[in-house]
Amino acid sequence: MREQTMAEKLGYPPDARLLIIHCDDIGMSFEANAAVKDLLTSGIPVSCSVMIPCPWAYDFMQWYRNHPEFDVGIHVTLTSEWNTYRWRPLTGSAGLTDEDGFMPKRPETVVRQATVEEVRRETAAQIQQALDWGARPTHIDTHMGTSLASYEFAEAYITTAREFDLPPMILDPNPEMLAVLTEQGYDPRIVDLMKKETTPKLTTLSSTAFEETYEATKQAIYKQLENLPPGLSYFIIHPAKESDAMRTITASWQQRYWEYKIFMEEETRAKINELGIKLVTWSQLQAV
Repeated sequence: MREQTMAEKLGYPPDARLLIIHCDDIGMSFEANAAVKDLLTSGIPVSCSVMIPCPWAYDFMQWYRNHPEFDVGIHVTLTSEWNTYRWRPLTGSAGLTDEDGFMPKRPETVVRQATVEEVRRETAAQIQQALDWGARPTHIDTHMGTSLASYEFAEAYITTAREFDLPPMILDPNPEMLAVLTEQGYDPRIVDLMKKETTPKLTTLSSTAFEETYEATKQAIYKQLENLPPGLSYFIIHPAKESDAMRTITASWQQRYWEYKIFMEEETRAKINELGIKLVTWSQLQAV
């Protein structure tokens, strides 16, 4: 007997196009928190994940405690990429700390200097911190892909997620996705590891391509939505409101603000409906 597709398990036709619109980098700043609170309560249905080591994580998790109906996960954070706005590991591990006492800026630095046990402990500590704050995460994923940057890290990431009974964001190694993973130099053993997992797997993974104007960015997003294949797709955005602080933190502040505005628009909601795309959340996947 043929195994049901994820779409069928959720009550849709087997070839339905399912989509998780996922907001990364929550807790990084007040502006990110404010944008995602708007999206969750008034915008297009989205999921999000929180960077627990960041200064504004506690603020968002306290809000989430009072709004447990929403889809909020842990954005497992092992890097701190900005030049002057930095954060530290919860565990204080030497392998997850640079010469200035912050997390390294790049995933390859973490792979080079951190042990698997340091990564496992930090991942568990970030999940446990959310639980200690009274929040109930719906999933985990990985900031800058660092948790999947080596086979050993990927194994620790999936094992730790299982220990906390949370689905990890992993990819379906279909031919198209396999070609992307191979091109990006992923260890083939990671592909085998993902194949063995029974948790929901993502058919495609995409994000916003930066364009010179707001309208061009919106149309580029709509084009990506039109081209979604059947299966479970993941569209990553990094919404944030604009401010002098965001302009200081990152050169991507404009794109983050545009992403916030685009996914608050009724036009975008109408476009998704017109295309027959079914929006789903990690909570729904967890339930089936």
